[in-house]
Amino acid sequence: MRVLDKFIFVILFFSLLFISLNRHSRHANFNYHSQLFADKAGYHIYFPAYFYYAMDPKNLPDSIINKTGQGFSIKNDKIITKYPIGVAICQFPFSSIAAIADYFLDNHTNRGFTNYHHIALNWATAVWGSIGLLLIFLSAIRFWGFSYGQSYMLIFGILFLSNLLYYTTRDCGMSHAYSFTVFAGIQYLIYGCIKKQTIQNKDVYVGFILGSLLIVLRPLNGVFVIFPLSYIIASNWIIIKKITLDVANRNWLVGTMLAAFPIGLQLAYNYYAYGKPFADGYENESFSNIKRIDLIKLWFSPNNGALLYSPILILVFISIFQAWKTDTFIRVYFIYFLVISVTYASWWSPELGCGFGHRGFTEHLAFFALPIGMYIHKMSGITTRVIQASMIIGGILLFLCQWNFDGCWQAQSDWDWTAYVDFFTLKIVF
Repeated sequence: MRVLDKFIFVILFFSLLFISLNRHSRHANFNYHSQLFADKAGYHIYFPAYFYYAMDPKNLPDSIINKTGQGFSIKNDKIITKYPIGVAICQFPFSSIAAIADYFLDNHTNRGFTNYHHIALNWATAVWGSIGLLLIFLSAIRFWGFSYGQSYMLIFGILFLSNLLYYTTRDCGMSHAYSFTVFAGIQYLIYGCIKKQTIQNKDVYVGFILGSLLIVLRPLNGVFVIFPLSYIIASNWIIIKKITLDVANRNWLVGTMLAAFPIGLQLAYNYYAYGKPFADGYENESFSNIKRIDLIKLWFSPNNGALLYSPILILVFISIFQAWKTDTFIRVYFIYFLVISVTYASWWSPELGCGFGHRGFTEHLAFFALPIGMYIHKMSGITTRVIQASMIIGGILLFLCQWNFDGCWQAQSDWDWTAYVDFFTLKIVF
């Protein structure tokens, strides 16, 4: 990386952190705008439950479940959360710093849910989100042959023309920004091994850890990830066949042990909560919508429509269309998008509840970055300038939209365009 690139990414990180802290400073803790509320509290509860309360619900602060929007519950004298442990693992260093700060400042009220623990999530997601964007930037420069300008156009397009910014700043306690970075890491690792045509000890360690995090962050992504990985392998098969293994036998064992740790934590919690290592916290929720799938609604509805709130994904289809005859394997990305769509459209709540745009696609922007980048890479002349201008205008409008968004779709109808247009109303004084 050039000195300029390092400077830009430092500015990017602090910009994300500023936006995140600024947004949450406008609201008190323990309301639906706060960092530790509803789903986000459900992801976070592992840390305070273990380190403060010995997994005993009797030790929890009074009314903390209601204060945090019932993101977790108590059942059979157990602290129950349906959310996987991956987010808590990713946030662990930041939660630890918050705990240390509380210790030295003698903050004992609502331990694990103090103001420092709220702020820790702002820092955690800004760090992870910045790393994810950096990994995509480096992949574009080092492996995909993009220019610096094209690479910046790619990462800023992904950030500002999708709901990634929202889940990196507003809903910073959700799993999506972390999964995005894990995906970007897996992609970077594979292309790195392809370029150097060897797999070394560090590749095994990193690969096993990323694979383990993928599972404990959002297990369903373990199925989705098969498709982009299939493209990478198939399109580079000639080189992949030449890859050599430079890994000592003991390092495979070390890698396995590293991967087993996060998964082991999840299994241990499952045994504590449900009496068995393999349990599904979502067992009372199902794919009951399978017979009435509505993809048009999933993609274009003002109520979390995927393409409406993440228009950068449209470039995926344009890229596929352009390369339909010259790159047979590129069609895998169409199947990838369709499988994600059908899966979530089959879910009992296709829009996945409250959120800005369909969050089921957010982390997959890391893999969709390649076909999006392919389109950007092919642009030239007037097309480049038009697309750049369009992306800037679109980014500004979408930023305004997500800034005005209150957290949930409040209209009576999923197709209330008046309510949608109101998100773009300029509510600032000139």
